[in-house]
Amino acid sequence: MNRRLTSSSLFKSCIAVSMLMVFLPGCNRKKDVESDVNYEKIVLPVKAAVSVRGEISQTLNFSGNIDAVKRASIAPLAPGRIKQIFVKEGDYVKEGQLLAKMDDYGLQQALANLNQVQEDYQRIKTLYERGSATAQQFGQIKAAYEASKAGYENLKNSVELRAPYAGTIIGRHFNEGEIYNGAPGVDGVAAVVGLAQLGVMKIEVMAPEQEFVLLRTGLSVEIRTDALPDTVFEGKITTVNPALNRMSRSARVTIEIRNPGNRLKPGMFARVKIATSSKKDVVVVPASAVVNRDGEQIVFTVENKAAPFQTKPQIVKVQTGIVNDESAEIISGLQEGAVVLTDNNISLLEKTDIEVTSIENSGKE
Repeated sequence: MNRRLTSSSLFKSCIAVSMLMVFLPGCNRKKDVESDVNYEKIVLPVKAAVSVRGEISQTLNFSGNIDAVKRASIAPLAPGRIKQIFVKEGDYVKEGQLLAKMDDYGLQQALANLNQVQEDYQRIKTLYERGSATAQQFGQIKAAYEASKAGYENLKNSVELRAPYAGTIIGRHFNEGEIYNGAPGVDGVAAVVGLAQLGVMKIEVMAPEQEFVLLRTGLSVEIRTDALPDTVFEGKITTVNPALNRMSRSARVTIEIRNPGNRLKPGMFARVKIATSSKKDVVVVPASAVVNRDGEQIVFTVENKAAPFQTKPQIVKVQTGIVNDESAEIISGLQEGAVVLTDNNISLLEKTDIEVTSIENSGKE
């Protein structure tokens, strides 16, 4: 009995030792695999700029359509057939130049009527001077003559359409032979031709009441267009409507722009920037450097040395003054010459590993 138990115990012990010998090398291999894993350190690339002393402006941005300050729609006073048009779009015309001529059938009738009334007027006038006609008769014929003469002159001006001032033809809205009756033509304009002076242009924008109070005549304006993206045009506010629209709570503001070379055209879309106030000799950083976090304004600073280099940023609380689309004035918390991060900084932490790829000067308006 004891011999059987001893043999059985010895057999079980051998099996246990064998299993342990199989298991232990596996554990050692797992530890070896885990020790071979290398985790790569993540470094966030960022750009930076140096805070500088400079000038900054508070700006308001609007958009609108460009038009000529002086523009006219040339049309006859009375309906009629268009007999001939002497100009084409793009032509430069002088003051008084004949632009178009209407059918003169009505004018000929008016002339015949004027000649008849004039003869009657001369005859009654002679009789009146001799005492053979009453003052009432003379007054009546005189009034009829003057009315016929005025009617003829009006029709004459209606037949011959002339330029009221020198300028450029910007539209030819009807064709020869068509009837002009005061209704818009094919392009929606109720005129035979359009005339404009392109040397001075304007933009009318609608300013909401909270911005309207900051605007005044004489303020300088920067104008940019999609058609000429590399050119900045300069203008000035010439009028600010003193009354706001009751529905939109906004007021019309007119900006005039000198247009050398006539590069700006009526109908172009433009974006305008109006500087309402400015400060000089203040600490300025790019607007993207300032981050609003937990109700506070902060910037991330790094040491000032040659880029690229790796480091960890530091959080600095700041107070800003004027802030526009490009720059921000720093009132307190940062000195001139500090290097601040300008991108990838919204969710940044002080313990984040970063690589500063470039450092630029700031302070551009």
